[in-house]
Amino acid sequence: MTARHHAGPGPAPATGMYRWYVLAMLFLVSVLNTIDKMLIPALAEPLRMEFDLSDSQLGFLIGLVFSAAYAIASIPVGVLIDRVNRSRLLASLLLIWSAMTLVSAKAGSLLSLALCRMGIAAAESGGNPTSFSLISDYFSREQRGRAIGIFSANTAIAGFLVYAIAGYVAEHHGWRMAFVISAIPGFLLAAIIFFTVKEPVRGAFDAPSELPDPSTPAATPLDVARGILNDPSLRLVTIAGVCVILALVGTSAFTASFFVRLHGLSLQETGVTAGAISGGGAIIGALAGGIMADRALRHSAAGACRLLSWITLIGIPLGVVGFAASNLSVVVGALFLFQMLLTSFYAGTYATILEISPVNVRGATVAYITIALNLGGYGFGPQITGVLSDVFAGLGFEQSLRYALLSVLSVLILSSVAYRKAAQAIEQHHDATA
Repeated sequence: MTARHHAGPGPAPATGMYRWYVLAMLFLVSVLNTIDKMLIPALAEPLRMEFDLSDSQLGFLIGLVFSAAYAIASIPVGVLIDRVNRSRLLASLLLIWSAMTLVSAKAGSLLSLALCRMGIAAAESGGNPTSFSLISDYFSREQRGRAIGIFSANTAIAGFLVYAIAGYVAEHHGWRMAFVISAIPGFLLAAIIFFTVKEPVRGAFDAPSELPDPSTPAATPLDVARGILNDPSLRLVTIAGVCVILALVGTSAFTASFFVRLHGLSLQETGVTAGAISGGGAIIGALAGGIMADRALRHSAAGACRLLSWITLIGIPLGVVGFAASNLSVVVGALFLFQMLLTSFYAGTYATILEISPVNVRGATVAYITIALNLGGYGFGPQITGVLSDVFAGLGFEQSLRYALLSVLSVLILSSVAYRKAAQAIEQHHDATA
């Protein structure tokens, strides 16, 4: 389908090389988003020692502190995405969370660090939903999976950078300098986004019958939430995604601590090892996930969910080997494959959400589902792992963190079932009416 363009001055081309430039800028924004979010897990051990934290407290700082603020801020930001210039909104949010990351370097207590992290989370809540909304109007349905796969590879690049650089900087210059170095690029990129990324036509690649009636009143936040809850396809995809992130983030949040405590690596060695796993495994998973999502969705809107049902199931034995084996090479290899498989979920999950969401509330729908993914997965994943580690330690288990990490993997069974049920629901409620 040919894209429709603005009639006024300065239209944003939805085809050609410009859209790839936009994708590159969105990719860089999300790299910074992920780095700022992952700094605490990457610096978990020096922070734990400086502030005398238990694993439960560390999980709270990594997870719930961030996710609660993210969830609260996502509601008003989700409404803004569908009503304002998205590129300028994204630039403004980037500027705010970069400033809060810089302020984090001055944190003098657990409370002040937690407050800074809440500020970062509030601003970051609009980052990915705004980017996904822009991607849906710059790329056709046939190319969205690939575009989202490329975009999602930001996790891999960010994972490698944050572990490798933060570990080195923390060991040689202290953990505070890692926050300073992480914050600076955001100020420059915010200006570039503001002045060079244009607003595309909303619904440019959607059929005229799917576009909203201009005379119809704008949907309220309650309308959007009700629409997600009443749609079994969106509801099940959300549940499946929450479980994947809970397992992925619940384990990766303590990966650095795992290598330091159970394998005796230094901070710098841990940074390189964890960075290779997060970077290498995730970039292959993200790109491969995008290609697979495009192929799966080409035949049916349910195709990606059907594929992800098997992928999440295969991830369980790989995670078990990674966290149970004693040989470091086996551990790194298994966790690399584990990261690769689970990271592939991003492209298929978000491409499916964009495919089955109503055009007029697509941005808000993505934002609200991202709330659930962040609160349920990013919020409770590290918290559950930390609590389990402390519980196992209290029961006398010498390697309590290992048993906690193995226990968290069990939620992938629920994820596999939810993706399969989501595929069935999509076939009944969306493919049938396509």
